[in-house]
Amino acid sequence: MAKEAGILVISLDFELYWGVRDLYTKAEYGAKWLRERERIPDILELFREAGVHATWATVGLLFFADRRELLAGLPALKPGYVDNRLSPYGEIKTGAIGDGEAEDPYFYAPTLIEHIHRTPGQAIGSHTFSHFYCMEKGQTVDEFYSDLQAAVAAAEKRGIPLQSLVLPRNQLRRQYMRKLPELGFKTYRGNPRHSLYRAGYSVSDHWLRRALRLGDSYMNLTGHHTYPVDSISPKLPIDLPASFFFRTPPGPLRRLEPLRIKRIKDSMTHAARQGQVYHLWLHPYNAADDEMFRSLEAVVRHYRRLAEQYGMISLNMEELGERVLAGAGAKQAAKDTPIESAELAENWSLQAIIE
Repeated sequence: MAKEAGILVISLDFELYWGVRDLYTKAEYGAKWLRERERIPDILELFREAGVHATWATVGLLFFADRRELLAGLPALKPGYVDNRLSPYGEIKTGAIGDGEAEDPYFYAPTLIEHIHRTPGQAIGSHTFSHFYCMEKGQTVDEFYSDLQAAVAAAEKRGIPLQSLVLPRNQLRRQYMRKLPELGFKTYRGNPRHSLYRAGYSVSDHWLRRALRLGDSYMNLTGHHTYPVDSISPKLPIDLPASFFFRTPPGPLRRLEPLRIKRIKDSMTHAARQGQVYHLWLHPYNAADDEMFRSLEAVVRHYRRLAEQYGMISLNMEELGERVLAGAGAKQAAKDTPIESAELAENWSLQAIIE
């Protein structure tokens, strides 16, 4: 029996200022990361040339063309966070955002979304509508689903069906996931199973937990976090756990960048050799400056070497979800009607050759 090919999955949290507005002022964001808008076309071209498929999990508020359209698309229920700073709706209500992408590129991105949508192998997923935090105090599951309904509606107006979900700061509550298929979501990005990552990220995380995660970025403290495709449950919504966060290293640690890239490459190689999934995630701003973009280029070059040496392939979250469902269907068919399942397998092989 032929060995399974390793799979590289990349998902990006596309949020612009909506994702960091509780951490930085607009001026701080602009000084540090506004270049991510300029870098996104470069990332898309890098992926296109290398055949890298990726999911761009996009905050729903970025889909709108202007303030009038944005106000008309707000959800019926807003998150009732105990910490009011976490909610963007105060800024929206007071008119702190401009009227469209040209006037206020921090808050709007329809042209970038269209560019992503047109690029082969790239899928648009959801990063919730308002950068919704599932683990913060005060919010409810009803508010969460109202938020997602608004995200789905905003994307549908652009002709984009949302099938994958990435939770802001990976704040995962499994009881919140159960009704996702009712809104059309088939997959979501889960967390690595290790205790350092299982609960996601929060600004209130203990300093020791944050320090250990940072150390794990440079040394293999917690494992490769790769996994075989047949370990993924086909039950909707499908959990596609992350493996590694391509973070922006603090300034003093930039000199250790070769160690961090080695950590990523070693895990990718492990996945390629073992025929497993490696799920890398990042924000576009993590590759905004020249040094970090070169690091991403190094990762992509390594993928090409693994593709040539081991047959590794690249799938976005949507494509991996379809593969999981197809595999489950084939297994069920093999149990029910062996002859028909053989024909089905042959048809899948022919389709793969044609494509």
